[in-house]
Amino acid sequence: MTMIIAAARTFARSLHGRLLVIGVGSALLALIAVLAIASLRDVGQEPLGEVDPGIERAAEFTLPALDGAAISIADYADRPIFLYFWASWCAPCEREAPLIERLWREYEPLGYAFLGVNILDSEREARRFADRHGLTFPSLLDADGEVYLEFGVNGVPEAYFLSPGLQVQHKFLGELRESEFREMLEAIMSGGDGPAS
Repeated sequence: MTMIIAAARTFARSLHGRLLVIGVGSALLALIAVLAIASLRDVGQEPLGEVDPGIERAAEFTLPALDGAAISIADYADRPIFLYFWASWCAPCEREAPLIERLWREYEPLGYAFLGVNILDSEREARRFADRHGLTFPSLLDADGEVYLEFGVNGVPEAYFLSPGLQVQHKFLGELRESEFREMLEAIMSGGDGPAS
């Protein structure tokens, strides 16, 4: 009888130990997920400004667009690109959406590509945001955050100004002012490198 009780205790301790490891592991995974989502912060009302992009050439990617088509950044590699990371819950993205749409309509006929990359929203949330702001420039869904991780996005909004060949000329964190936006667009269109820092 004592052998049975001893065996039962050993089994219970073993099972308890496994459950404890599973519980601690699950808690750590949940904490990592919360910290990852928290790192995708709204960068606030004051733009952080132009920063070192950390990369020289943009990574190539293909993502589904809000209209259902698959779009590859490589399809636009022969022209300048404004690559804009945004989210539906981002207050600065809300404020600057009308400006970006207006500049898209102005610069697209001149050969400038605008690509929005929505991060970690559902398709429904992203569509609702685009519809609410009348956005017509191509916006892509990065629902799993793969492209945002590839680019090392620090928060939203975040913008990359690319010259032909997907060469990164500028990386801008936070809400863009129209004057800065135009200066960077014009410099890349003319073959320059944009405003002096």
